[in-house]
Amino acid sequence: MPNSPQVNEGGKSLADMHPIAKVSVGQILGLVEAIDEVGGSADVATISQEVEMDIDRLGPIIDAAELLGFVKVSEGDLTITDLSRKVLHAGVRERKKIIRDIIDDVPIFKEVMAMARAAGRPLSRDEVLGAIAAQVGTHNAADLFNALVYWGRYTELVSYDSESEELTLRAPSP
Repeated sequence: MPNSPQVNEGGKSLADMHPIAKVSVGQILGLVEAIDEVGGSADVATISQEVEMDIDRLGPIIDAAELLGFVKVSEGDLTITDLSRKVLHAGVRERKKIIRDIIDDVPIFKEVMAMARAAGRPLSRDEVLGAIAAQVGTHNAADLFNALVYWGRYTELVSYDSESEELTLRAPSP
């Protein structure tokens, strides 16, 4: 039986990070743009029509956007945050920096980044998977590893070589 999930200061366990494993940056930004285009707040059904996506497929995107602080959800209504507005008006580099700052505070990313800094060398896929599995169990570990690589590459926190299966910390562009 796996360990109990670790809980961070905000009360979120590492297992709560699973929504980001199912979506892309583009999907979240598309959701935020759609809400912004209808005035910054709308019910889920309206946004579902706006983005031409059924509510079941939209759910994980909403969950991830809420987790990362881009939308607030209340009684079926979605409202974009000031952070969302900042991201929408930012250039590509600034957008990556904003998202990097957010991702750097997500517990699963924070833990793996600390592990990589402490090691002072690239980490193998198996090492990272082992660390993730110790927190969330093996069932979610591969999805979270893939999310870490995807989001880490996008935000320029990490690089991953799929041939050597090594994750390396990057010094992000300013």
